[in-house]
Amino acid sequence: MDHQPPNTKAVSDPLQPLPAAKGAQPARTGVACDSFTKTKTKRLVQILRVTQIALLLVSIITMTAARYDDSFIMIATGIFLFSVDWAIYKKRALLGATIFLITLTLMLSYLAWMGSGIRDTALLGYCGVMVFAAMLGNKRLLVCLVALMVAVLAAISYVNHFQLHQHVIEPTNLATGSITIIILCVIAIAVALLAQDYRAALNELARENERMINIQNHIERLISHDSLTGLPNRNLAQRNFQKIYTQAKQQQQLLGIIFIDLDNLKPINDSLGHQAGDQILKEVALRLLSYTKKVDSVCRYGGDEFIVFLPNIESADQASQASLDILQLVSENYLYRNIEIFCTCSIGIALAPQDGEDLDTLIKKADMAMYHSKDSGRNSFRFFNPAINRNMLDHISLISGMRKALQEKNFSLHYQPKIDLRTNRICGFEALLRWQHPEQGFISPTIFIPLAESSGLIIQLGEWVIQEACRQAKHWYDSGLLQFTIAINISSIQFKRGNIDNLVLGALATSGLPPQYLELELTESLLIEDSDRLASTLAHLRSEGVHLSIDDFGTGYSNLGYLKKFEVEALKIDQSFVRKMDDQSNDAAIVRAIIQMANSLGLKTIAEGVEDAPTLALLRSLGCTQAQGYYWARPMAAEEVPIFCELWDKNHSA
Repeated sequence: MDHQPPNTKAVSDPLQPLPAAKGAQPARTGVACDSFTKTKTKRLVQILRVTQIALLLVSIITMTAARYDDSFIMIATGIFLFSVDWAIYKKRALLGATIFLITLTLMLSYLAWMGSGIRDTALLGYCGVMVFAAMLGNKRLLVCLVALMVAVLAAISYVNHFQLHQHVIEPTNLATGSITIIILCVIAIAVALLAQDYRAALNELARENERMINIQNHIERLISHDSLTGLPNRNLAQRNFQKIYTQAKQQQQLLGIIFIDLDNLKPINDSLGHQAGDQILKEVALRLLSYTKKVDSVCRYGGDEFIVFLPNIESADQASQASLDILQLVSENYLYRNIEIFCTCSIGIALAPQDGEDLDTLIKKADMAMYHSKDSGRNSFRFFNPAINRNMLDHISLISGMRKALQEKNFSLHYQPKIDLRTNRICGFEALLRWQHPEQGFISPTIFIPLAESSGLIIQLGEWVIQEACRQAKHWYDSGLLQFTIAINISSIQFKRGNIDNLVLGALATSGLPPQYLELELTESLLIEDSDRLASTLAHLRSEGVHLSIDDFGTGYSNLGYLKKFEVEALKIDQSFVRKMDDQSNDAAIVRAIIQMANSLGLKTIAEGVEDAPTLALLRSLGCTQAQGYYWARPMAAEEVPIFCELWDKNHSA
């Protein structure tokens, strides 16, 4: 992120990705084996050349000492050892090492047999051969060579002991001393190379061990930390909670659990991409760390949810103050690619031990309090209380009941008449959803409709309402009763699904109801979105003959622009204005302004909530077109509508 708040620099370390071990490389077994083979081949060539040079020097020394047979054997051996180069060329290093070591052992054995026997300086070379075998060969070759050496030494000892052959010890002179020095130098070179390889192997082992430790630490970090923010995740939060709560209990103090949920991260992701949302999450993590100063006190619980532990507090007031600080901290502007982003959060608070003594219970209750905060307008905090729990359980029960009622078709539609105030005739009915719960009885739409919208059940409910209203209207149409429109309330969520026009026209086609007898009541919040898709959908419905009106006009962001753009036919004045209306009230002034504006635009006005004659008279004097309310009739079942219409016609035929 381009922008960092000044108080987050000191706490950025926990969010850095785990660095790789210095010099560590991914484990590649094939590459390691190939490197080992090359090293052995290199050592074979080095020791081969050193040995050939040593044989040449020793042959010169023996030649000066008139030991021509020994010189010939050593020169011949040195020449024969070039066959090892052939084996190396053929990439058969083990074969080359076998030829080299067996040839060398046989030569040394021959020189010892022909020389001073078991006391011959040639036998010093046995030590070098064993070192070479350990470096260049394998276990089997080493065992074979040792067995051969033991056999030679045993044979020499045997023939001398039984006087089958008597070896004469040569006197020590410059020649024997020089040969001994050369043999020791060759062995020293081999041991030095072996030590070098041993140290290299130890260093590689140490690097591998460091790499494995870092991998293990990294895996443990991935298990216990969030990969995006670097904060402890819920697994580590459980361990941190136990430690913090134990300390709080020992000091007889409270532990606060602050559950934080970002309010508008989804719109940020949708508009600017998930990279912007990720940057916001990392920035929030940094700000929370800057506030707590302890990484163990903060946790990313999942998604856009965070937890802050408040250890050792003495009262709920301290949790309140901390929540206010966090609200302020989180709501400070964010900068992403030179775009200022505003993001707030909602907070729920639970206190231990009074709300629970395990983290799962406390988080559950803090989560409930957080949703209560969202319902209260967001960017605020709430403490958990048992009433919230009861409300949540009631909501869950009602949502479950709605699902069952949909399956068992326990919902019904009631119809409230709309009266033309100029002709005093019925000009329409509004279809209103009703639910008679088998246990709780009648449940108000003001209770279950918001739950249906929040749970997504409004999609299925809305589809059923459209189909049922069209079916019932077609029945009245066929019976000659229908001389007016049937109005249906449409949720903004149904429009956002993008198929409301197909759904409405499909229901009309299935029922056979002419489109001009259907009216859709839309909310202002839907129209102010002003999207091209919405304009296209409404235009499609209008072109088919469906009527459009705006429900609860005046309670939202009233805008003359969308009245013109979407070509609605009527404004429905919200009952909150109508019921409080009298000659002197501000509500009457609002109603008057709405009616005058509608008349100037050629729109009808429908007043809802008319309950008495004075209100009706005032509406007529203001020029209101239509009205509905308890003054005429409450919403009635479908079978009561024909009776009501018949009685109305009789009583108002004049």
